[in-house]
Amino acid sequence: MRILIVLLAVLVTPLGPAAELRQPLPAGYAIVGVRVVVAPGDVIESATVVIRDGLIAAIGSDIGVPADVRVLEFERAEEQPPLTLYAGLIEPYLPLEVERADEPPPPGRHALIHPDFSFDARHWPTEKVEAHRRAGFTTALIAPETGLLRGRSLLANLGEGGLAANLLREDVAQYAHFNERAPGGVYPQSLMGSVTLFRQTLMDARWQVAARASWQRNPAQARPQWIAGIDALAPVLDGTQALVFVADDTQDSLRILDHVPADLRLVLLGHGAEYQRLGDFGRKPLHILPLDFPSAPDVKDENDRDVSLEDLRHWKRAPENPARLVEAGFPVLLTAWKQSSPTELLAAVGKAIEQGLDADRALAMLTTAPAEWLGIADRAGRIQAGFMANLVLVEGELFDKEAAIREVWVDGQRFELAKIEPPEVDPAGTWALTLSFSGMGEIEGELILSGPPSRMEGTMTVMGNETAVSEARVSGKQLQLRMQGGQGSSSINMEIEGDRARGTGTSPFGEFSVRARRTSGPGDEEVSS
Repeated sequence: MRILIVLLAVLVTPLGPAAELRQPLPAGYAIVGVRVVVAPGDVIESATVVIRDGLIAAIGSDIGVPADVRVLEFERAEEQPPLTLYAGLIEPYLPLEVERADEPPPPGRHALIHPDFSFDARHWPTEKVEAHRRAGFTTALIAPETGLLRGRSLLANLGEGGLAANLLREDVAQYAHFNERAPGGVYPQSLMGSVTLFRQTLMDARWQVAARASWQRNPAQARPQWIAGIDALAPVLDGTQALVFVADDTQDSLRILDHVPADLRLVLLGHGAEYQRLGDFGRKPLHILPLDFPSAPDVKDENDRDVSLEDLRHWKRAPENPARLVEAGFPVLLTAWKQSSPTELLAAVGKAIEQGLDADRALAMLTTAPAEWLGIADRAGRIQAGFMANLVLVEGELFDKEAAIREVWVDGQRFELAKIEPPEVDPAGTWALTLSFSGMGEIEGELILSGPPSRMEGTMTVMGNETAVSEARVSGKQLQLRMQGGQGSSSINMEIEGDRARGTGTSPFGEFSVRARRTSGPGDEEVSS
């Protein structure tokens, strides 16, 4: 009997402290007193946004705050830029390399032809999702990037929980690329061969759809031969699904326009040099544009001054490309594809704005326009009651050089990228850094910061290479830095205590820990150890 009592006590006792400490989730949130960009060109200077069950329940400057929600009201120092809330950005092309099975293709179908491919839960790209979310993206069109005819994309939000929690639509668009060659030296091994294979596949698919439909109407006739998988091209052929074609350069764009039938819903995934021959485009398909503008030629060393006039001209004009396409009447979306990190896209958009692209049009290219193209304009791309609570909270304005993304919301789930608090420390001065990389040991460096905490500038020198600090923020006792070097972007977050600091960082070479000691103040006065 005693054993039975003990067993019953175990079964009814909570399994651990988590069951006792678990707190009920709030019924929703109210973000209060922030500047809200409802849609491009539509701004409320001070508004409240109420979120419930993953949706925007209400928005306005004079709405009440429900009693059962958690209120988020951000304290701001007078010199800090205002907080602005935007609709979550939509990525129209997030490519994934697909590992193809080693088995031979079905009879009658080439190994480069995969129009029937679809993603499933195994393909969920956790790291890419997190990287895009840090850049302000809340939704993405995930596309295959292997093969001549590559298969179908899917549309998903970029929250936690994998594909099961985030899927919005399957089979959104079909993808193709002429610059594909067959492995093992078999056909095709040339551009001409790849173009021919593409055209033949379209003709086979068109014939198969018509022949099978005819046989269904009249089974007495001979049953047509069937090629597995190419029926997936039927929505492309009847115009209900887009065919997104990757173009490597301007000549490739013109080639695609020549060989893709005009009755198909062609979308060109661009290359950034379209401006060179816009007058030769016979039609104006939707363009998804990367903004990987070339870096300025390095002419400090005499040995590096052999730069062609063509390269110089492209360096000068590439940031004009989006504005030139818009001016010529092309519909345009923007993508973070080809950036070394998705977080670099907003700075590139800023360059395009400086070269003539309208700022509201640029915002539309990342919000309302992709929502319209993807068929989700009734639930995404704007901050509106009934829409998904996909939001980006920015310190400043999205495309400003000094702007910083502080929070991202996906389906009402809050991701705090950096705390938003008035500065409690002044990190100005010179800091000796020690960076510790796993497997690489310790690397010494130096950080020099100047200016007030709200508008800091500086440089970081590591292994003799000096890099300008592109972003320096102080929130509470946290110092948040971002640098853009030739190899890509790096970031450091440090907690400051007096003249000492510790934290972590990321770089193109991996993650690292960092510790720092201030060696002199802003006026070059030496700091005692």
